[in-house]
Amino acid sequence: LQFRRDFLGPARIVGDPASRGPYNTGRMRAVLDKAAAMAGWGRKLPARAGQRSGLGIAFHFSHLGYFANVIEASVAADGSITVHKVWVAGDIGRQIVNPAGAINQVQGSVLDALGAAQGQEITFADGAIEQRNFGDVPLLRMDAAPPIEVAFLTPDYPVTGLGEPAYPAVAPALANAIFAATGVRLRNLPFDTSLLNA
Repeated sequence: LQFRRDFLGPARIVGDPASRGPYNTGRMRAVLDKAAAMAGWGRKLPARAGQRSGLGIAFHFSHLGYFANVIEASVAADGSITVHKVWVAGDIGRQIVNPAGAINQVQGSVLDALGAAQGQEITFADGAIEQRNFGDVPLLRMDAAPPIEVAFLTPDYPVTGLGEPAYPAVAPALANAIFAATGVRLRNLPFDTSLLNA
């Protein structure tokens, strides 16, 4: 968290202020701090028998929206990962027209990204894709879907719209949680959990 705060530095505009997409470090810092506060960053994590636990954080500027994610995850001795909760703070401008729809959009994008980070590998044999349909791809199941808490900041800036801007920072936040729990850096997607065996 502190590394990211230092990286952002003081609030300033990066890029051409007349363009549609200048980057505002103050807005990114605000969602970063909000997500950290929501998750209780720095707190002692609950003991989980036979598991190593960690918190991870990441942020991303996506589709002109500012998003930060915190993930609490644990890793078992066999390398299996459990995501216990995800906190997301976002800033897409001064107005959320449909708050419930916006929250659902963010939650859906987080679940999609968790599934992609932990599975959904596409492999090839003899020049052809081996996965022929959804049954061949390990999609995230309901029993692996964690609670996702979402908060929107609404500063006085033009609305940018909402697609799936919470998606890009999910894998890095999960990788950081895994690193905090195990000391192992995972840098390829989907994650190779065999590297996490205790």
